[in-house]
This record gives sequence, C-alpha cells and structure tokens, in this order.
Amino acid sequence: MTIHHIIHFDKEHQNDLICKLDHIINKLNSIMATQAELAQQLRDIKDQNEKARVEILAKIAALEDALANAGNTTPEVDQAVADLKASVQTDDDLNPDAPTP
Repeated sequence: MTIHHIIHFDKEHQNDLICKLDHIINKLNSIMATQAELAQQLRDIKDQNEKARVEILAKIAALEDALANAGNTTPEVDQAVADLKASVQTDDDLNPDAPTP
C-alpha cells in the first residue's frame, strides 16, 4: 500500500512561504560572505605577524652581532638580550610551528 501526501497552499500562503525562504537564503548568503571575509582577515593578520616575526628576529640577530663586536658587555646587557629573546620565544610559542614533512 502506498500513501501519497499532497500539501496544497493557497497563493497567499505560497507567496509568504517563498518570501520567507528567500529571506533565509539571503541571510545564509550573507553569513557565508561574512565567513569568507573573516577568513581573509585572519590570513592577512597571520601574514602580517609572520612578517613582523622575521623582522624582529633579524633585529635581534643584528643586536647580538653589534654586542659581540663591541666586546665586553655587562651582565645587565646580557640579561636584557636574554629577556628579549625569551619574550619573542613566548610569542612564537603561541602559534605552534607547522610540522616538517
């Protein structure tokens, strides 16, 4: 035995249903666009952070070279360099490195 269900809408209800479905589809499209924009913003921030990391590490290396070339440094300078490197490492640890293939 087979039972078929047929739902009949009058034109007013059908138009109302179509309007509601259009509204839902428009909201969904807006959400998806917003998600894509957010994903791009996150990628941009990541790229900016990676650029800054490279620049900071280069500055630290240049500072270490300058200090090594200057000769004897005080324990305070040695500690300041160690603190700076530790601070940068802490920032780097917030974002785990990608696994090496």
